[in-house]
Amino acid sequence: MSDNQSKTAPQPDHGPSRREFLTRAGLLAGGMALMGVPGFRPRPADAATVDTRAFAASTFALELDGQFIDFLKSTEGGFPKAEVIQELVGPNYIVKKHIGQPKYQDIAIQCDPVMPKPLFDWIASTLTMSHIRKNGAIITADYNRVIQSRLQFNNALITEIGFPACDAALKEAAYLTVKFAPEFTTPSAGKGSLAVAVGTKSKAWLPANFRLTIPGLDCGKVMKIEALTVKQTVVAQTIGEMRDVQKEPGKLEFPNLAITVAESSAGTFYAWFQDMVIKGNAGENNEKAGTLELLDPTLTSTLLTIYFNHLGIFGFSPEKSDANTDAVRRVKVEMYCEQITLAPVKA
Repeated sequence: MSDNQSKTAPQPDHGPSRREFLTRAGLLAGGMALMGVPGFRPRPADAATVDTRAFAASTFALELDGQFIDFLKSTEGGFPKAEVIQELVGPNYIVKKHIGQPKYQDIAIQCDPVMPKPLFDWIASTLTMSHIRKNGAIITADYNRVIQSRLQFNNALITEIGFPACDAALKEAAYLTVKFAPEFTTPSAGKGSLAVAVGTKSKAWLPANFRLTIPGLDCGKVMKIEALTVKQTVVAQTIGEMRDVQKEPGKLEFPNLAITVAESSAGTFYAWFQDMVIKGNAGENNEKAGTLELLDPTLTSTLLTIYFNHLGIFGFSPEKSDANTDAVRRVKVEMYCEQITLAPVKA
């Protein structure tokens, strides 16, 4: 073979060169930055001097309908997750897998029971089955409250409302839990900063600060009220050929009201139990209504009022107690509840 032939002979294709690879990678990263994907923002020319350490998130906030609502104790969920579908193919039943329709996980937040009016109204409307869909965002910020990311959610319906337990023995703050199901979500990189303070915020609510009132019953020595979780089922409906689904509210389930009361003041509860359960006088005329007030640290102002409608007693059980102890004997009382509502928030 001549020298000229050796110079012009085609060379084997080893794929893109290192320069081509870096060029393509740069275009991909730039495209992801334009789409707002967190963590894929273009780096400056002097990137070597930029601190690229991961940030420690310390602040979460809720936005509803474009309005800043409140800071949150915690948040989780909301990102899409695809279903993996398996199919048996061929005579040897080989398992083939492929991605199915994406599903958007529920978003769960924890917040103070003293809620801003927009959030309160959203929860209150769900409890009365006047369902409202909300658009909004979960905002994550660092210790300096510089916004790092946003999780935009659309057409969300509340699926769960969790009221914290009340317990005279607990001294740590407790929070309300709200879960909601979005039809779809969009994560994006953050920009700007959160406000340092929004209005006057009361101290966190303590589980020991409560007052239960049920007319005709002695509630003066109620020691504990178990946590209450209201659940709203959501039905997903596929729309034509769209991959996303529309979500509609289904059945609303209210929990039982379970309390612990000192045995010395449980007489009125036992009389009601005798009449309704043992004697069988279980009509609506024997049901009761009740009110639970979450109080401020001074026990003089009400932060949140929860109403119980159509209460009916079905359980009266003295708790286990050991001999030769100074512990107060207690009784667990269980009541069904047909509906829970909230008092209108004061302007």
